[in-house]
Amino acid sequence: MTFRIRRLALVVLVSMGLCGCSGATDTDQSQASDGGVIELAVSETCAEGSEPQCTAVGGEWVILPTAFEQAAVDDAAVSDTAQRNAVDVTFSAEGASVLNSLTGQAALAGAEARLVFKVGDELLAAVAVMEALDGDQVTIALAPDDDPQQIVDLIHNT
Repeated sequence: MTFRIRRLALVVLVSMGLCGCSGATDTDQSQASDGGVIELAVSETCAEGSEPQCTAVGGEWVILPTAFEQAAVDDAAVSDTAQRNAVDVTFSAEGASVLNSLTGQAALAGAEARLVFKVGDELLAAVAVMEALDGDQVTIALAPDDDPQQIVDLIHNT
């Protein structure tokens, strides 16, 4: 499978009051809500060309995960904040649970761990996670030449 790589970086992980979330999640993958799906996985960095599964994602070289967990999205929209060229994503309760669990795993895995975001066949970002989230929103900043509406449409159509 060929992945078209976009240069994206996760800028802000905003906690929106999902209290009491634990690291445990349901093992079933979330079904898509009307908002779409973003797939998430924890991976680790690698050196370019070090192995066949080492791939570039948003300026990072990571081992391509063999499996992703689906995180249902309630809404995705072009950001209306001061952040230019960004997409705001609100996950469903089930999607937020997946996000919260995987950010916890990535934070515990150490400095070489990355949370990888994928929509459809596109790898969007590979970000370092300092601590687990307990919220349901993220803002993804795009490269200047990326179209945030195209990313929103891709999320909604997944």
